[in-house]
Amino acid sequence: MAQVPYEQRWAAARKRFEAATAKHRPKDAKAVAAALNGDAALVKALKSGDAVHRAAASGDGAGDEAAKDLVAAGKDAVKARKAYLAALAKALDEDAASRGDKAAAAACERAMKALAKDLAELEADIGADADRFKAQAAQAEKDAASSERAQKRWEANINGALARAAAGVAKVRAKPTPDTYNELFPALARDLATQLAAAKALDGLRADPDFYRRKLAPWAGQGGDGPPMRVPPDYTARQITDLIKEFATVCKGVVQLVGGR
Repeated sequence: MAQVPYEQRWAAARKRFEAATAKHRPKDAKAVAAALNGDAALVKALKSGDAVHRAAASGDGAGDEAAKDLVAAGKDAVKARKAYLAALAKALDEDAASRGDKAAAAACERAMKALAKDLAELEADIGADADRFKAQAAQAEKDAASSERAQKRWEANINGALARAAAGVAKVRAKPTPDTYNELFPALARDLATQLAAAKALDGLRADPDFYRRKLAPWAGQGGDGPPMRVPPDYTARQITDLIKEFATVCKGVVQLVGGR
């Protein structure tokens, strides 16, 4: 449900008050009219609170600063409300007393109580909204810290996988035989693919991790059980060197992906 602006709620409360006291307030009672219209400070405070909500809704955030601004607006509203109700009650009492109109005095007293209740509810809601903004800010900070921890864990994990891949590439290049190759694959590729799958939940990467995960798929055994996942015993050193060269190229892309964070 959309938040009803504070100023709009005050306008509705004042309208109800005016309707309840209309026949008990002489049209020529200037002091009463002046007191009734003396809500400029209250309206200003409520507008400030509404501005905080608009800023939060526009994406500027509902964090600690918004909470502080709303608390300040609430304090200004309380101060203005006290002065406004005191002046209005005084003007109404003096007017009714000057005319000896007990019925008017009773009706205005009831209306004043209702108006005070409306304003008390409004102030309570401003306080609740400020508390909600504080809670949102605290949760956002907690989420950011959790996200940062997750990203650091992922970076450590994928850097470890890349280090193992680099060592494997060096080992195969030094001894490009089927036994050496099959000793390392598909485990090396699956190690990297697992970390790239986990990267989908992270922000700030230079490219889509799925792009590199798809490139690793043949080595990870997602395209069958033949080369480049495993090689037969008759594979030549040249063929194995070509496969490991392609794998190393994919790994370089992953290195850039991690380095671009």
